[in-house]
Amino acid sequence: MSTPEEDALSWAGDDDRLTTGSPQSAKRDASGASSVKKPRTKAPQEAAETAELPAGLSSAALIGFGIFAGIYLLYSVAWLITALRNPTQIADALGNAMFQFGLWLSVAAPAIWFGAVLYLGKEKKVSTRLLYLLLGVAILIPWPYVSWAG
Repeated sequence: MSTPEEDALSWAGDDDRLTTGSPQSAKRDASGASSVKKPRTKAPQEAAETAELPAGLSSAALIGFGIFAGIYLLYSVAWLITALRNPTQIADALGNAMFQFGLWLSVAAPAIWFGAVLYLGKEKKVSTRLLYLLLGVAILIPWPYVSWAG
C-alpha cells in the first residue's frame, strides 16, 4: 500500500510508463506479485480505425458552409413567398396538381440540394463540396421572386 506522499506525486496512468525494470518501477505487494499493470495495447483493427478518422473541418470551411446555408435559407423563403402569392390556376385538375407540386418542390429544393451535397459529398474534399454548393446557388435562383420584387 502506498503512502499519501507517494500518492500525491503520481497520476493515474503512471504505472503504464514505469517499464524501466528498476526496483522502484515495479511495486510488489506482500505476496511478492507485481502490482504494475501492463498497458493495454490497441488491437490492429482499432489502430487502423483511429488512424482513418477524418480531421475536423477548418474554420474557413465552416464559415463557408454557414454562408451557403444562409443563402439557401433565403432562397427557400423567396420560393415560399412566390408559392404563397401565386394566383395561377390551371383548368385541368391533374395539370393544376402537378403545377402546385412543382411549386412546393421548388420551396424545398434549396434545402434538399444543401443536404444532398453535405450527405453525399462527405467523402469528397471540402473545396469540391463548396463548388457544388456554389453551383446550386446559380441553379436555384428564385427568378419569379427576383422579377416580381424588381
